[in-house]
Parts: sequence; structure tokens; C-alpha cells
Amino acid sequence: MAEKSLKDPIYGYITIEESIVHNVVDTPTFQRLRNIVQTSYAPLYSAAVHNRFIHSLGVYHLGKIAYEAVCKSIKQQTEMKSLGNLDRYGKIFLLACLLHDVGHAPFSHTGENYFLNLQEEKEERYSDLHNMLIEVVEDPCFEHDVRNKKEGFEPAKPHEIMSAIVALKKFSMLFATSEERSFFARCITGYCYSDLSQDQDIWNCLIRLLNADVIDVDKLDYLIRDAYITGFDTVQIDYVRLLGAICLWKDDDNDAWKLVFHKSALSVIQNVVFAHDAERHWIQNHPVVQYEGYILKHAIGQVNRYFSKAARGLFSYDTLTEEGSQLDEHTHISLLADDDLIYLMKNVCPDDTTKEYFNRQRRRHPVWKSEAEYRSLFYRRVGENSDIMNYIEKEINDLSQYVLNVTGKDAIDDSTIDACKNEIKKAEDELKTGENKREVTSHLKTVRAHLKVLECMKEIADRSGVDFDLLILNADQFNSGFMKEEFAQLPILFPDRSHVDMFGKIVNTMSAEKTEKDKFFYLFYRRKEEEDAKGIIDAEALAAGLANIANNKGT
Repeated sequence: MAEKSLKDPIYGYITIEESIVHNVVDTPTFQRLRNIVQTSYAPLYSAAVHNRFIHSLGVYHLGKIAYEAVCKSIKQQTEMKSLGNLDRYGKIFLLACLLHDVGHAPFSHTGENYFLNLQEEKEERYSDLHNMLIEVVEDPCFEHDVRNKKEGFEPAKPHEIMSAIVALKKFSMLFATSEERSFFARCITGYCYSDLSQDQDIWNCLIRLLNADVIDVDKLDYLIRDAYITGFDTVQIDYVRLLGAICLWKDDDNDAWKLVFHKSALSVIQNVVFAHDAERHWIQNHPVVQYEGYILKHAIGQVNRYFSKAARGLFSYDTLTEEGSQLDEHTHISLLADDDLIYLMKNVCPDDTTKEYFNRQRRRHPVWKSEAEYRSLFYRRVGENSDIMNYIEKEINDLSQYVLNVTGKDAIDDSTIDACKNEIKKAEDELKTGENKREVTSHLKTVRAHLKVLECMKEIADRSGVDFDLLILNADQFNSGFMKEEFAQLPILFPDRSHVDMFGKIVNTMSAEKTEKDKFFYLFYRRKEEEDAKGIIDAEALAAGLANIANNKGT
């Protein structure tokens, strides 16, 4: 079997069958991934410009190592020697590793929600994507598992479903039966088999090698590759030791086969969680990355609305293909990638916010630069009184929604205060009529609270010598992966004693408790444009002012 070797800076050489290179990797559908950035970290780490193309090759490489470990485990267990189709399903698993991102939207995860029908209720937004996937898979078992959702069912990410659709349509010649298409789609989406034969029990183990809650080959490659490309080297992940420790184990209690890790991988498993925590906490939640995401989300929304009258819209299966889609009289899009959106952002749908993507001189600056600094500013003022902090965080969250709904803008400025005052006057006039008194009184109380916060922010901005042009970005507070139940429940095999223990019971790791609150916020401001302006917003005064407002609310 002829193979081609591709040089990778992390793994050395990645070898792939020549037929797969010719029939998959060299096609326009796969080559499109060269123009899809892997992360939005470049504003923070200038060298972090790797793409989904090399990531997909890396996942394929790690998938081969993991699959070889599973095969070795199977051969060591005589009762599994009769397992049919293993070689064939192994090849499909590796295809899924290679193609798991082939339907990815531009700019990492920023635009993928536009694959959904956002006009529908939340639980129905996936219907169109799921229907497309069910139609192309053509397997009743797969349709049953997708449509008959069990309690706790979490839909796959939109790009995962679209990747399965694109791959099955564009590379249909690689799959002989509906059962093979079903297994391939399950590997990418993580939709395991619900009715288990012995074979399907094993197939579920392979699915979890690519799409699992804690450790899989997809997560491993991006953790290793992101650390390499950013230079944010927190811990080393010995992927050879970790993947070589994967094996299958028969649970005699329920007669089911499970994917487990040999005890030799204990230290590496812990390092994976350390690395994932560090990337989420210090990179993904960094205000510079958050602000970049805000600009891109705004810009993509602008472009998507511009083409909303197109038959299938900008984000669709058609625009991802070589054939493409005619969006309007002047615009035809094929193999949709980052460059297409950049062109449209610059030349078709520019506005002040979109222009910030290209002009860093006009970008806002964060008042605090980390969740830790945020906590330091606020929590030492409110002490143990969590009610005050709860009030501040809820008020800021409600205020950001109010600003968008009333002014149609994200930013807070003088026009926001004017809009608040107008709403208050309107509500006070309505109270005089005596109609809907309770509802109007409640609304009036809410808007007055918003006005107090806005006036506090304006006062601090004016005093600090910065423009009153602020932006609130709500973020998720960090919770360590060590608190995940799925992590604690990772099965560890002790072959000398022929039993499995759960990771959380046998290894003392970092203490990780979920915080009572799961939100915090960043506040961004603009410095004055004058060349000698050095205005920096007074974070201490702002925190004190907001705490005082909350305290006076009787909380």
C-alpha cells in the first residue's frame, strides 16, 4: 500500500495512503481548510495563524496511533478475535479523523451558529441540519437515535454536523453501505449507538476516540498544536504514552466493552486537563481574544444579514462546495473561507465596528485584563456579601441586553443615557393614566437602575479623561476541568489485578469546585484620539461606584 509522507513540525512525518491523499486531501473541498484559521488567538499571539488543514492532518495522525492501540488490545483478548469488519471500520474511523472539520465555518467557531435556523425555538434550531444529515446517511438506526433524543441529549456542534454532511456528499464513493455512512457520521458528531450488539459496543469506543467529553484525538491535537504555535507552553503532553495506553476492557457487570486507559497514562491524563484549563483560562478568556471575537461576530452578522434574502444564505452547504451559490446579482461564493468574509467585510458591509478589525488604533481597551483582576477589584469591596456581587453582575448583564434592544447598538454612550431618560419619562407619563400600573412600575424601576449605572460609568469616564464610549462583553467564569464528572469517571485499568478504577478515586488532583456564579464581564473603553492623550479609566473608582449602587439597593 503506497503512502505519502507529509512533514509536520510537531509529529515529524505524517503518513497517509496515496489514494486518500489523491481522493480526499488534494480535493478543493479539503484544501479549503488551508484558508480557515484554527483559532482567534492571533491578536494575543501573533504567530498563532495555523489552520484547520494542518489540524485535520494532526488528528488523523493521532487517530492512527490510538486505533493501533485498540487493535493491539483486541488481539490480546481471544473472545474478540471473531469481531467482524474491524479493519473496514478502522479505515472509516481514520477518514472521520481526517474529515472531522471539512464543513467548518470561517474564522474558527465564530460563525458556525449561522448554520442553524436561528429563527426557530432553541430545541428546533438543529432540525434542518439533522434532517440533511439523516437524508444523506440513509440509515434507520441513525435516524432513530437522532430523532428520539434521550434525556440529557446534547446536540453536536453545528460544524460537526455540517462536516459529516459535506464529507458524505462530496466523498460518497468512499462508503459502501448506509451502515458505514452511519458510523462515519457518528464518529464526527459523537452520536453513539443506543441499541448495542457486540460490534456496536466496539464502534462506540471508536467514536469516543474522536469525540469524547474529556480526552479524544481532536482535543489532543489542538492542545498540543495551540501550545506549540502560541509559545504558551504550560505542560508537556506525552501523546505517544497516552494513546498507547488506550485499551478495551470487558465490564462483566453489564457485559459491555469500555474504552479505558492503562495505569501507565495516569500522569499524562492529568497533564491534559492542566493544559486544557490553562488554554481556556488564560487565552480563550483573555479580553483581547474576547474583543476580537466580538468584532468578528458583529462583522459576520452584518455580512449574513446583507445576504439574508439569498435562497440559502451565506452559511450553507452550497457555499462550502466548489460549485458554490449565487447570493445576489453580483456575488457568487464557493469554498467559503476567511478570505471571502474579509473581502465582504471591507468592500460590501463595512461599518465602524467592522473597520476595527483592520485598524487596531481604534480598538477599545479593557478596564481589567483578567478574571483574577476583576475579582480583585470587586470582591474586596463586597467581601462575603454575595448578594451585592450578584446584583452587579445581573444588572450589567441586563443592561447590555437593554442597550442593544433600545438603541440597536452594542456600545454605551451619551445616546444611551438619553434613551434611558426618554423611557423613564414615557413610563412616568403612563403611570398617570393608571393603566398596566404594576407592569409599568416594574419597568420604571429597571430603567432607573440602568440609568444609575450609566451615569456612574459616564462620571468615571469623564473624570478619567476617556471618551464615554464603552462596551460590555459578558463572559463565563472559569471552572476547571478537574471538576468535570466525566474526568473523575475516566476508567483506569490495572491489568495485574484485572480491574478498573475511576480516575477521581485513585489520584489526588488539584482541588476544583464549581463557583456559585458562572458569569463575569469585561468593560472596554476608548482612549481619546489626541496624540498626547494618556487617559486610562479609573477601575478602582468604577468598582467602588458600582458596589455603592448595589449596596444602596438594599441587597
